[in-house]
Amino acid sequence: MKANLKEVTVVTRCPFCGHANFVEVNEDDYDDWQDGVAAQVAFPYLSADEREMLISGICPTCWARTFGESEDAENDCGDWDYNEDEGFDPYEGCWTGDC
Repeated sequence: MKANLKEVTVVTRCPFCGHANFVEVNEDDYDDWQDGVAAQVAFPYLSADEREMLISGICPTCWARTFGESEDAENDCGDWDYNEDEGFDPYEGCWTGDC
């Protein structure tokens, strides 16, 4: 059991839609992760989607749209500029943070 119960908020930005992600973790666990401990080991209390936001910044909706379903796919981060014939162009997505 961790002695330090201090929580820290890690903020990442989705590289696809620009949505800000906020994940709260134990400070000691965060330090362990920064020292090379795998996210699955350092943060067993986080969902797979929360760990992915820490690792890559990709939000659950963009993960589901890009790679298939995710645990929290109902968390909508905004509309993509998606054309079924051309696919998704991440450079035309929401980069303002307003989505």
